[in-house]
Amino acid sequence: MQPKKSKVESNQKQDEFKLRISGKEIGKYSYSIDCDKSFFEISGLSDVESGLLKLQIEMEILEKMILLDFHFKGELVLPCDRCLDPVSVPLDFKDNLVVKLVAMMDEPCEEDDLWIIDENTYELDLFHFVYESILLALPIQVLHPDDEAGNPTCNPLILSKLKELSRTETQFEEDTDPRWDALKNIKNDQ
Repeated sequence: MQPKKSKVESNQKQDEFKLRISGKEIGKYSYSIDCDKSFFEISGLSDVESGLLKLQIEMEILEKMILLDFHFKGELVLPCDRCLDPVSVPLDFKDNLVVKLVAMMDEPCEEDDLWIIDENTYELDLFHFVYESILLALPIQVLHPDDEAGNPTCNPLILSKLKELSRTETQFEEDTDPRWDALKNIKNDQ
């Protein structure tokens, strides 16, 4: 069971991503938010071991529209996909969101970069949008960088164990069932 203090802290962290739009005049507004360890714990990005992303949000309120520009910059520590040791991954990317304000809307519509909401909405909750933006910016494969000679800089013990357990092509050919070998020859005979 989670202690009450951490639940309060998680609510406070999520509240940082709620931007009040009700009563704001037409114009530009800036916000700075830190996506730190508590953000990654709340969001469920369990692969993130540590790190900090600085998020700068530029919000421009127009008559029936809100334009949001996001700039993420920082570094995350993720496990290497090859050896599972921590790897520092620098991130510096931008994203944007257009929020259209309409009169009398029953249910808000949220697509990738366009939200359509009721013009009487009090605040925008950007927590999930920020989470998705970070998730999409992470590299598909996280590996330690190679050295100057092109060799991996991963944990040498893990690399030697992987090499030991890897099957070579000749091992695959030796392990095949002889009944399948006859079928291989049919293709070559034609």
